[in-house]
Parts: sequence; structure tokens; C-alpha cells
Amino acid sequence: MISYDTPLISNLNMLENISLIKEVHELLSTEKAQEQASEYLAKIGLSHIGLNRLNQCSAIEVFYVMLIRAFMTKEMNVIIVTPFFLIKNLRDIEAVFENINILNKHKTITVLDNITNESHYRGKMCHIIK
Repeated sequence: MISYDTPLISNLNMLENISLIKEVHELLSTEKAQEQASEYLAKIGLSHIGLNRLNQCSAIEVFYVMLIRAFMTKEMNVIIVTPFFLIKNLRDIEAVFENINILNKHKTITVLDNITNESHYRGKMCHIIK
């Protein structure tokens, strides 16, 4: 799950936050796990934030790190809860969905949001169903 209630670990850099999942759950070496994390970041042009700490990243960069962290798990379902609290600006939501498509190979993604944000999803690849 990607939500405001599942934050990154503030004393780790972005690569460490992402790779921790593979290291702990799959006992992958730190080097290999961080290499995989770097590959994900590179796919969407965020290689430069790998060594940054949480306070050095923008809200959208933190969101992408949370997303990549979710993609690194074995879970087949990724749930994004109220993206507005995570990315701060839904006007460019289409770019977010494009990057999700670039990163996602086989997971089912569900976005849960408030009906008040319905206008941001109208005509997009993901829309609100009532």
C-alpha cells in the first residue's frame, strides 16, 4: 500500500528505502537490491535522487520512491491511497500514470481517492468509478 500512513524511513537514503524490501524479505544482498532500485529510478529519470535523504526530495520524488518500493515486493496488488496527500498536485496526474506504466510489469494497481478529486481523473487512463 502506498499512502501517507506508510512513509519512508527518514534516516535512509532513497536507494536504501527501496532496496530494504528485497534485502529483508528475499535476503538479497544489499548491492544487488540497490542495483535493482537504481534500475527502477533510472527508468523514470530519477537516478540522481538515489543517495538523497527524505528531506532532500520533492513530494513527487518521494511518491515515486514509495511506488518503486511497492513494486519491489512480491505482492501482486498495489493500492495507492489518496494520491493528493502524496504528490500535492493532481493536475499532472497523467504523467504519474505514464511513469506507473513504465515501471509496472505485472502488478494490479488500484487508486483510491475522494470523489472531490474526480475532475482530475476525468478522461485519464484511470478514472473514478462510483
